[in-house]
Amino acid sequence: MATKPAMKSLFKGKETPAEEKKEARAVKSGKISPAQYAKGEKMEGEKDKKSTMVKRAKAMKSGKLSPAGYAAMEKKEGKRK
Repeated sequence: MATKPAMKSLFKGKETPAEEKKEARAVKSGKISPAQYAKGEKMEGEKDKKSTMVKRAKAMKSGKLSPAGYAAMEKKEGKRK
């Protein structure tokens, strides 16, 4: 399990592609769990349901969603907000 300082270093709220890739790589490598990912996104102010974010993190972990794909998806979402 990752410690809280690791969570704070990942989820800074910048919403840049580089930061989003770091978050996705941390989930994929197992440094943080899908539940921790969801909690970190909530700390950044994400409006999605926790279950939706956990499902997204599980897709990252399994390889269905690449870190680059996740960053691109977040970039598109950011433009809609």
